[in-house]
Amino acid sequence: MRVLLLAYEWPPITAAQALRWFYLANGLARRGVTVHVLCPAITSLQPYAVANHASIIEHRVWPGPFIGLAQWLAGPPRTLETEGDTAPQPVTSTLLMRAYKGMRFVLDRVLYPDVRTEWYPFAKRELKRLLRQYSFDVVISSHEPGVDLLLGLWLKRHAQLPWVVDLADPLCAPYSPRWRRWFDAWFENLVLRKADKVILTNDELRTVLTRRQAVNMRDKFTTIAQGAPDELPACPGKFRHAADRLHIVFTGNFYQDFRSPEEFAHALRTCNTDTMRVTIAGDNGRFAPLFQGIPGVELLGKIGHFDCLALQASADLLLNIGNKQDYQLPGKIFEYLVAGKAILHLRGSSTDPAVPILQGVQSTFVVDNQRASIAAALGEIVDHWKGGTLTVAPAEVERSKAMHGWSARVDVLERLLRDVAADRQDQPVS
Repeated sequence: MRVLLLAYEWPPITAAQALRWFYLANGLARRGVTVHVLCPAITSLQPYAVANHASIIEHRVWPGPFIGLAQWLAGPPRTLETEGDTAPQPVTSTLLMRAYKGMRFVLDRVLYPDVRTEWYPFAKRELKRLLRQYSFDVVISSHEPGVDLLLGLWLKRHAQLPWVVDLADPLCAPYSPRWRRWFDAWFENLVLRKADKVILTNDELRTVLTRRQAVNMRDKFTTIAQGAPDELPACPGKFRHAADRLHIVFTGNFYQDFRSPEEFAHALRTCNTDTMRVTIAGDNGRFAPLFQGIPGVELLGKIGHFDCLALQASADLLLNIGNKQDYQLPGKIFEYLVAGKAILHLRGSSTDPAVPILQGVQSTFVVDNQRASIAAALGEIVDHWKGGTLTVAPAEVERSKAMHGWSARVDVLERLLRDVAADRQDQPVS
């Protein structure tokens, strides 16, 4: 089987969707599927520490004038992987950085749905060439960003190929500009109607989409959640910490509106932090004032994905903050489970989808995201740590790998793609 993946976010980018398809595509390739990836040429970021399978064929295309210029200004790759943002961070001057951010803010509102749509004409030209050169069984659009969906819609109109959409987030989301949400909802409906199959990362999103679009598309939906590496990279001694302190680790980004660390920071101020060390990795500089003056708290900033895995492995306790919206489940929850460490989860809502996943897991603590509840839980956790009972049995880790490892996700994806390809072959020729 030959699959074409339309993925703007693809290594060396380390945003959540790029990591998701790095694992899914490599899993498919190990099972004999040839995966062609149409992606942008991101030249200013370091390659991943782990190479792609030989059956993955990349077709890299210039990302467009704005991102292309930003890459030229950023210069050659830096020594650390950069998470999240597609464009490199211009570092030549503060003035240039401000100009870059200002221009991107404007272009994100001029181009739909954001500046990365500038890639569309260049990617479409390459897409036409690929369709002439290869015979594909299935085409997949990875969302975000929306440019992958625009390319998929074009292909659906001009080629008789099954189209699968991986919809990690709804198109009409809380972070969408309010003035255009009516258009986002219309575009979301168009994508759902045109796609042959839609992959979601959360069952709750199925309910949201069905209710909002007022149509019965449930037969199109398949849930494939985020996952965790089946084998963790060997990074011995990468991150060290004093054995006489409980090491608490958070990896990822905070958000003021739906994943705020404010209550956690207030809880730390009421605790005896002499017995704790807190390490926070991610693009969280704007939240630094919350932790100012608290002993033992370190904000590392952005680090690469595989460094995040190594940092998690060095922890005694992994911190997760649930989102307020139930249709988004941070993928790191699965990484945490497979890391085999104790977990403190701060519930984002009364129907937080992470809670059922964590229930019954050894050394996992689930509390409301309120400072009093957090402080009480930290006190209990410190007692367990001092008593040597803050542990996770190897059998529990293996169970988590079997349930939440990327191999389990690839099982579902491969069946879906083969079924879609078979349906196409069974259809009569018009």
